This record gives sequence, C-alpha cells and structure tokens, in this order.
Amino acid sequence: MGQWLLRHRGVLLATLLFVMVAPAALFALPLALLLAATPPRATREIVVAAIAGSFSIAWLITAGELPDQLMRAGIVVAVAVFVPGALYTRTTVTHRALLAVAMATFAVGNMLYAVGSSWGELHWWVGHRAGYTARMLSSAMWMAQSNNGSGSYQFAELVNDAVRFMTDYHAGIVALELTAGMVLGTAIYHRVAAMPRGTAVGRLRDFRFNDQLGWVAIVPLGVVLLPKLAAARLAASNVLLVLGALYAIRGVAVIAFGLSLLRIGGSLGVAMVILAAFLLLPVALPGAILLGVVDSGLDFRKRWSSPRTGE
Repeated sequence: MGQWLLRHRGVLLATLLFVMVAPAALFALPLALLLAATPPRATREIVVAAIAGSFSIAWLITAGELPDQLMRAGIVVAVAVFVPGALYTRTTVTHRALLAVAMATFAVGNMLYAVGSSWGELHWWVGHRAGYTARMLSSAMWMAQSNNGSGSYQFAELVNDAVRFMTDYHAGIVALELTAGMVLGTAIYHRVAAMPRGTAVGRLRDFRFNDQLGWVAIVPLGVVLLPKLAAARLAASNVLLVLGALYAIRGVAVIAFGLSLLRIGGSLGVAMVILAAFLLLPVALPGAILLGVVDSGLDFRKRWSSPRTGE
C-alpha cells in the first residue's frame, strides 16, 4: 500500500488540491462512468466505482441554488460527451475535455433560456453568494484588527476585488473546474482499472494541445478590445480566461521539461516551480502564458529533444 501511494503521489496531491477548490463529484462522476464501462478485473475497480458513483449521485440530487444546479447540469452533459470519446476514440484527454466543456456550455445556455432565466440572473446569484461570504470575512477581519483600520480596509478591498473576479468570470472558472475534473477522473481511472480503455493522461512536461486552438482567441480578443462590442465583453473575457489557463499550463510544462533536462525532476522540480510561482505570481502567471504562446509557434521541447547535428 505504501509503495502504491508513493508511486501515485502526484495524482493524490492533485486530488487533494482539487477538492480544496471544487466539488469532488466533478472527477468522481467521470471516474465512476469510466469504470462502469470497463469490464472489472479486480475488486478495487468495483469498490472505487461504487464509492465514486454513490457520491456523485448524492451530489447530483442535492437541492441547490441556480449556480449549483447549472454546474450539475454542466458536468452531466460534459461527461456524456467525454466518456464515449474516451472509450471509442484515440484523441487526447485535453481535447476530449475541451470539446465536452464546449458542448456543456452550449447546453447550459439553452437550458437557461428554456427555464426562463438568463446569464444576468446567474451573474446576480454568483455575486450574491460571493458577496455574503466576503462580508463575513471582512467583518471577522475588522474585529480581529480593530486597532489597525488601514489593514482591515485593505483586506476588505482585496476581498471585494476577489468577489468581482469570481462573479464576472464564473463561467470560465466553472469551465476550468469541469475540465480539470474530467482530466483528474481519467488519471485516477487509469491507475485503478486493470485494463483501462482510451488514452491516458500524460506527464505535465509533455502537456500540449493543437496549435490551431490559438486562433480561437482572436475573436474574443477583438470583442474585448473593440468598444462597440462592450455588451459581449464579459463572455469574451471568460473564453480568454480558459485559453489563458491552457497556455499558462503549457508554459509550466515547458519549464518542467527544461528542469528534467537539467536532471531536476520529480518532486524537487515540482516544488521549485510551485514555490517560484507562489512568490512571483504577478510575474510568473503572465510569464507562463507568454511562454506557452511562444512555445505553440517554436515548440521548444521538440527543439531541445532533437539531436544536434554538425558538431
């Protein structure tokens, strides 16, 4: 057991981090369905499928507000697209997840229209809930630092900025959570199933996606920059958030690949990247995005791994 945990410590760490920021059912549901579609060859497959399936069903039938119900509808649609692709195609996990999220976004948008709601109402609900949490945090901070009014005020401003970001970019954040959940569920599936089907999740340092995806950013970028299209700016900004996250991960993958060439890999390399990103976040995030964009054109990893000639 100890050796198994050590061998899969990366996935365990990713699972722990995921459940700290998103519902566990986002990876439990695709995991359960992937295991259910695979003939079981070991007891652990049946046990894990039963636990993941039961947890997912309990989460799906729980009552909730509009944002919660839309997230539940989104993961159901996304998994309905993602799992058959995993079983019957050889496309990468990233591309399957992005296609599934795109289909879920389209379906949820139509659901909102069908039930007489709107994105504006969803925006209000998210802001209302986030604002309530922010007021609670601000009040606690104010009471804890009653003798430091400036510090409490700065904290309140920081919390308000976070609330605005979470409200405006709720759709993009949920899309990233759905994508990450399906990728994580697939990674766990390939470690639990004795004979898994479909393409497995690759190493972080090998992460890449179709370079043509960069052209998708042109339309939302134009919407954001043109004043006459201000009404669609929020939707375009959410698309750019998702694309920016993908390019940031690609940039981190390039760094991880470079560290592996320097023989600084494994846990030490990951710890170095995380520590540097945490300490230099305002610089590290744009830098990772820029590196990912440049890599889509130059493909550093292919150049670094190709044997040199003429020496």
